[in-house]
Amino acid sequence: VLDLLRNAESNADVKGLNPEALEVTHIQVNRAPKQRRRSYRAHGRINPYMSSPSHIEMILTEKDVPVARPKSKASKNTIAN
Repeated sequence: VLDLLRNAESNADVKGLNPEALEVTHIQVNRAPKQRRRSYRAHGRINPYMSSPSHIEMILTEKDVPVARPKSKASKNTIAN
C-alpha cells in the first residue's frame, strides 16, 4: 500500500496537484482470479502452487481549504434609529 501512495504522490505532481493536500477518500481491495502454477518436487511429484492476488483501488482528493467569512459592519437584522 505504501508503494501505491508513493505512486499517487508522483501522479499528483504530474497533474499539477498539491501532494501535501491529498487525502484518501476511498480505498477498496477486491479478490482477483487465482493463478494456478506448479511446484515441482522430488521423485517426479508435482504440488499445486496457488497465489492469491488482489486488486487495490484507491481514490485521493485534495482537501478543501476553509474560507473565512468576511465581517460586515451592519447586520440585516438590526434596526437603525
